[in-house]
Amino acid sequence: MRIFQINSHYNQSGAGKIVACIHRELKRHGYGSMVAYGRGKVTNEDGIYRIGSKFELAFEGFNTRFIGINGFTSWNATKKLVMEIDKFCPDVIHLHGLHGYYLNYKILFDYINRKNIPCVWTFHDCHAFSGNCGYHYECDKWKTSCYECQHLREYPTSYWLDHTNWMWEQKKNLFTQTDNKIIVSPSEWMTDDAKQSFFGKYNCITVNNGVDTENVFYKRDKNECRKKYGFSVNDKIILGIAFGFDDPRKGVKYIIQMAHDFKDQNIKFILIGWNKKNNYLIDKLSNILTIPFTNNQDELAEYYSLADAFLLPSLAENYATVAIESMACGTPVVGFDVGGVAEQLTGRKGITVPAADQLKFNAAVLSILDGTAQLCNDTEIEDYTKGNNSILGMVEKYLEIYYKASHIGGN
Repeated sequence: MRIFQINSHYNQSGAGKIVACIHRELKRHGYGSMVAYGRGKVTNEDGIYRIGSKFELAFEGFNTRFIGINGFTSWNATKKLVMEIDKFCPDVIHLHGLHGYYLNYKILFDYINRKNIPCVWTFHDCHAFSGNCGYHYECDKWKTSCYECQHLREYPTSYWLDHTNWMWEQKKNLFTQTDNKIIVSPSEWMTDDAKQSFFGKYNCITVNNGVDTENVFYKRDKNECRKKYGFSVNDKIILGIAFGFDDPRKGVKYIIQMAHDFKDQNIKFILIGWNKKNNYLIDKLSNILTIPFTNNQDELAEYYSLADAFLLPSLAENYATVAIESMACGTPVVGFDVGGVAEQLTGRKGITVPAADQLKFNAAVLSILDGTAQLCNDTEIEDYTKGNNSILGMVEKYLEIYYKASHIGGN
């Protein structure tokens, strides 16, 4: 079996890591595997194809900002991608995040529809069935037809023009022409949305995201990790990810506010992925330690392991890979009750509070630090995550789906 994956990133971001793990496991088991991606660092890894150029990426971004249309330029890049797909001759195309200023939907799907290639499509967000936005928040126009978008300034940002109705109609027409698709979502929440969208005619199923729980994300000795990074055994440590600070959806401001509220208490905050240009926001907060963005997954796992709690303040979320990584290292998660987050934290592995409720967010963290939260211990959290969110388990489920998809129709 030969699988061709397409995503905006490779081995970066939550979805990009999932794509990389699937690719490597497929190769390890002798399957034909290739990945095409549009953004991020160039890699020399076998079977990886980088789509387009910086100029095409910039042009698509310009078109999105000032014309209000995304996914319909990148002509040359997508034609070359189609040639790569044709050369590889996949049994199944596995689609992931197609937004990101690197693809022309019409060229890609005209090819897929003409060749009648079976597709598995994993929805890491809502963009595939919305007129534009990655997350619809409280809006439900996407169920029937997008128009007068309330979230134009959300990614992918349009400064003035609203073409969400046209894009919604184009997507519906292009994406649903053939019957040989299986829609996968990491959370039941997203699966339910998919069923209510124009993808509802397809088989929509849930496959939880997985991480490498054997070699990377596993519980280290907390005290040894603290000693290594200069912390005391008795320190109370809260961990957060600051990558994407400029995106309001990520909610990093709630971590900073918590640090401000707790500045007179013996609680330390670590923010990984912090950009120094934002230092003015935390200059007066001596209880925040910032760490630059790192691709070192073992280092990241050590930080997860030394923390008492991990914060997930996203205002919209599907099924957060960082939450899985934290729990795989035995560290409970405190997050807002949005999207599929509550599904991830069931069974006393963490706490959810209403979105943007700073007081309850703070209180949940304090309950973990003082022991009143009555959560599972670190070993129980790690064991549960290994059993339910391993990369091997996820890939096994995708292999079953690939076989099913390949028998729905053929090229």
